[in-house]
Amino acid sequence: MKGKTALLVITLLASMGLTACSAAAEANGAETTDDTTEQTDIGVVREVFVNGSRDGHLIEVVAGALVTVRLESNATTGFRWELAEPIDEGMLALIESKYTPPEEVEKNEQTVGAGGVEEWTFETLKPGDTTISMAYSRPWEGGEKGVRTFTLTVRSLSGRIP
Repeated sequence: MKGKTALLVITLLASMGLTACSAAAEANGAETTDDTTEQTDIGVVREVFVNGSRDGHLIEVVAGALVTVRLESNATTGFRWELAEPIDEGMLALIESKYTPPEEVEKNEQTVGAGGVEEWTFETLKPGDTTISMAYSRPWEGGEKGVRTFTLTVRSLSGRIP
């Protein structure tokens, strides 16, 4: 009966536009969208979103997938996330990095000291393992370095998203 229940859940997820790997990724602490990137029996996930809870973890994706790292940040303090080590440009391409302030700031309300989120989006280029290492620092000379760190190992599986 357990196998039939699992099949029913997968069928329901697929009919709702979700994939089993999205559900599994969320259960493991990763944030995902309907388009995430793991190879499963029922499809391929195209984009994976991870947050600070995935620090020190390994994720597996298909070559060509996007990996977006979302980390809490507070631009009003002068701190920002930066790559602690250069990425392996043969394995990953940095597509975009941006800071999103909290909603109150976007609505032009005065919110001194409110933190937002930095997003870094990478594309996996080919199969293999690589690491994204980031540090939360004040980038100017004499500024505090590596107050917080984040490391994510990305395993890009064979096959490529069309």
